[in-house]
Amino acid sequence: MRSIALLLLASAFALYAADANDDLLAACRAGDLAAVKSSIEKGAAVETKTPYGQTPLYLAAMNGHEEVVRFLLEKGATTDVRDTFYKAPMLGFVLQRKHWGVAKLLIAKSTNQDQALDEVSGTGRAELVQAVLAGAKPSQAALDKAYEAALSRKQVEVADLLKNAGAHEPPPPFAVDAAVLASYVGTYRSEQIPIEVQASVKEGKLYILPVGQNELAMKALSATRFVFAPAQLEVEFDGADGFTLKTGGGTFKYKKGAAK
Repeated sequence: MRSIALLLLASAFALYAADANDDLLAACRAGDLAAVKSSIEKGAAVETKTPYGQTPLYLAAMNGHEEVVRFLLEKGATTDVRDTFYKAPMLGFVLQRKHWGVAKLLIAKSTNQDQALDEVSGTGRAELVQAVLAGAKPSQAALDKAYEAALSRKQVEVADLLKNAGAHEPPPPFAVDAAVLASYVGTYRSEQIPIEVQASVKEGKLYILPVGQNELAMKALSATRFVFAPAQLEVEFDGADGFTLKTGGGTFKYKKGAAK
């Protein structure tokens, strides 16, 4: 009987904690700091998650609730979280929604300075880049990558900050033979994503046009490898009939003239 009583008691506590977790998630989404504190006092887990992997901190941050974010960070909430639906990192989502104050709070607690710099530099906001540089120094590769992208976007203040932090000048583009470039011209399709890509050559430079988007002037790193630094997009040809496109953490195979 005693074991049954203990089991019932444990079940009751589990249900109570689950309710507190749900209350905490709702309070963070709404930005209700008093309710957030109350839920945690009732046993809610700071790292509890929604079905899409969003933690209380993620919900508060993506909705721009600075005071709740500050409180959860003081409680030790981790910033290294991606949701399972959009696959978006917490800081990236916050920057997309232009919650600059929240971004600074997350940057101060970031454990991955390379990723933080990669995400922040694209905003063109010097104060956010400075916030990243004020912490542990990003790697040389991350500094150089962000610096080249800032130069491409003509983000002078950001570029100056990165150069002063030790970024190297980007190397000149690789000189690709005209015949090789011409062989890449054509329309490419992928079986993985429904985005058609057209490749063309103008004045000795390869251009990539994802249909329905802006044309991208690619920088040659070798005879087969090209990048567009501002969007952190890379194209690597495996011959004249196909290439691999890398962007946003995804890798996609394209073939010239492949069936839709």
